[in-house]
Amino acid sequence: MSDMNAVPKTVFAARIGKSADTMPTSPQDAFRFGGQYRRDGFHFGLLRMVRRISLSRILAVSCALAGAPAYAAPDKVIPAVAGEVQQSAYDPLAAAFDLFASDPNAPKLWVRGQDDLDRAKALLDRFAAAPGHGLSPSRYDLETLRGMMEAFEASPGFEAAQKFERALSIAYMRYATDLVSGMVDPESLEARIHVDPSRINPVRLLNRAAEAEDVEALLDDLAPSNIRYRNLRAAVLRMMDQVNRGGWGEAVEPGGLTPGAVSANVARLRRRLMAMGDLAPEPDLSGVTSDPDIAAYDERLMGAVASFQQRHGLTADGIAGPATLRALNAPLGMRLAQAMLNLERLRWRQDRMSGRRIEVNQPDFRMTVYDDASAPVHDARVVIGKSERRLQTPEFNDHMSYIVLNPTWTVPRSIIRREILPDMQKDPTFLERNNMILLRGGKKIDPATVDWKAETRESVSDMGVVQRPGKGNALGNVKFMFPNGYNVYLHDTPSKHLFASDTRAYSHGCVRVERPFALAWLLLSEQTDDPGTMIEETLATGKETNVPLERPIPISLLYLTAWVDEAGILNFREDVYKRDEILARALRANS
Repeated sequence: MSDMNAVPKTVFAARIGKSADTMPTSPQDAFRFGGQYRRDGFHFGLLRMVRRISLSRILAVSCALAGAPAYAAPDKVIPAVAGEVQQSAYDPLAAAFDLFASDPNAPKLWVRGQDDLDRAKALLDRFAAAPGHGLSPSRYDLETLRGMMEAFEASPGFEAAQKFERALSIAYMRYATDLVSGMVDPESLEARIHVDPSRINPVRLLNRAAEAEDVEALLDDLAPSNIRYRNLRAAVLRMMDQVNRGGWGEAVEPGGLTPGAVSANVARLRRRLMAMGDLAPEPDLSGVTSDPDIAAYDERLMGAVASFQQRHGLTADGIAGPATLRALNAPLGMRLAQAMLNLERLRWRQDRMSGRRIEVNQPDFRMTVYDDASAPVHDARVVIGKSERRLQTPEFNDHMSYIVLNPTWTVPRSIIRREILPDMQKDPTFLERNNMILLRGGKKIDPATVDWKAETRESVSDMGVVQRPGKGNALGNVKFMFPNGYNVYLHDTPSKHLFASDTRAYSHGCVRVERPFALAWLLLSEQTDDPGTMIEETLATGKETNVPLERPIPISLLYLTAWVDEAGILNFREDVYKRDEILARALRANS
């Protein structure tokens, strides 16, 4: 506990062991895929590029690679009647427009005359660019709308104008709600996802369109303004451009990739890392040979491999082993789809990713604390729930309201049935050795009076087990409470060795935190002059003690497998709970 007051000033100081004053800062508006800054802007024709990339195909690639059945959503929606957009029996967006248009003084939003289709064209252009937000143009009936506009230009009329105006307005509301709330309802995906996105009233959307002079500005204002979303979207646009330019090059074969080796395979590794941005371009590929197809695995290449490993959550040892090669050879199309999936997740949470808060990103196995200015002030490794579905850590938002020092652990009944009972049948002293007491019917009983061999999972359903505070307690010496219906919280652990693993999914659903006293110190420093002394004195009593937080802090347990960090580096992580696959299927079905 000697380091409990050593709270790092920044996330990056914690990671590399430097003070905040010595940390390099990114140039304004800089963006990095890896080790070098990207200051250049986007020099490509977005609409031309989008026509060459089908979002449904990108999503199909990601699911096929993940083992899901192949499927390709149609790029066009073919209406039953030419010139009409298909609608379900009841479409709330259509109903909202019909109510809006029923006012005789309702303004025209898009079709203001035979020769005034600029607003309509701007809207269609934005639908065509929807993949830049990870959205599908077919969702907005783009091809049908283009056909309606061509028909109207060829043969304008009042009825045609009305139909076109209505179809454009419905598509606009769908596009706007997708930007604000996401394409799918997160709670419809999986039982352990409990996220409630922001919602916007369709009538309000129509009123905003009526008031807007500039359609581009109108749609820009609807898109999430959160820096996390903007940075990841920038990465998506860059990857889309790279897809059109041929991708990341040929895959790297295993073998011949030890430091000091000189081979054609090393040259492939260098070229791929340069394409990804982890290795700066160089005039030749070696420094040992002038042959561009032969290169040396030198220290510079080891540094680039380590950079790649770090942003993919791997041990950054600079060695291109099997796990590194699997990540390195992931196709660009799959990584693009992965980033698009996470744009959707960021849309769900866009109003919860600013200001003072705690975020636990499960695929990254990391917790980050942000201050009031949304700057990271502390981070730590975490252990999350196992991959078994019933043990997975859920996704939800809450407020941490108090800290418990010297916590007791009330063992969940599922653990009593599945783990405590077999342990007691093997060793009747198990409870005593682990400082646990046994309850039956709410009363303490002696474990020696129980015939454990005769007990079954059903018969122990009225038993309770509580572990006293102290050495070996499963919750360690501190837990962080945000009371919720999932009985999930953050806590210390005696199993410190698990934090050394790259993949840390070992718990029964709660989140174990590395350096928990640094987190407790940080939270209590807002209300206590000497939090370190207070914590030590309380722990010395050996008694369970609740310490309320005078200012509860928002906490989000989220799931991001792709993001751009505060240093401008694009990160990817493994889909530990296979939730990318679930989301990809849902997005494909809605495209």
